Amino acid sequence: MGIFSIANQHLRFAIKLAFAIVLALFVGFHFQLETPRWAVLTAAIVAAGPAFAAGGEPYSGAIRYRGMLRIVGTFIGCIAALTIVILMIRTPLLMLMVCCIWAGFCTWISSLVRVENSYAWGLSGYTALIIIITIEANPLLTPQFAVERCSEIVMGIVCAIVADLLFSPRSIKQEVDRELDALIVAQYQLMQLCIKHGDSEEVDNAWSALVRRTTALEGMRSNLNMESSRWSRANRRLKAINTVSLTLITQACETYLIQNTRPEAITETFRETVCYPRRHRSGCA
Repeated sequence: MGIFSIANQHLRFAIKLAFAIVLALFVGFHFQLETPRWAVLTAAIVAAGPAFAAGGEPYSGAIRYRGMLRIVGTFIGCIAALTIVILMIRTPLLMLMVCCIWAGFCTWISSLVRVENSYAWGLSGYTALIIIITIEANPLLTPQFAVERCSEIVMGIVCAIVADLLFSPRSIKQEVDRELDALIVAQYQLMQLCIKHGDSEEVDNAWSALVRRTTALEGMRSNLNMESSRWSRANRRLKAINTVSLTLITQACETYLIQNTRPEAITETFRETVCYPRRHRSGCA
């Protein structure tokens, strides 16, 4: 592979992103929207945001989930802006101060909720701030401005999803299958370490890594659920597997702790069964 060669998936994503932006711009001009740049920026952010976070072409579920969060955040922000303007239209300074408090409140809430959901709260905060600052000279235009922003945001998200569907959407299902296979091996290796009752730091590192992988699998489940309704059964199984994985991690660590006070609780037969399986032997003392 040469220096300037491009992988197929990177080229496909570049075409997908360009198509989403051009489609949003075309639709915005076709319907003579007041500010079509919002639709264009939304299409670019929804399509490219998960790509920058993942370091490559994003999964379809991530694009749709981010789009849903952007819609929710925009609608909450517009409703908040309308409420603030209606209540404080005669006091512009107080209106701006309350809007800043709202933005700070949304930022605080975004730090408390799950990381993948914090985007909606952060967006609702600065959406209200954008609307309040823009209509400060003419507050009577607030409803029109809010409706235009909501419609253009939704239009940009639809363009991003259409582009993803047209240019080979990337499914996370294969990644989930590979992670499940690796998770089973990692669970067994953790149990071996706990039965061996070796270095506590090694056990702690293995335990922490497995907890992170189980948490990551839960995030994959969310993406898979957003891809298509045909993965509903797989989603239910993954939810059960997540619970079982955390239970196995807890039981493995309890096995390690039991040996601190009652080493005789782990019989030699059980130790040999775990440490010396029929098809795989490891140096477990």
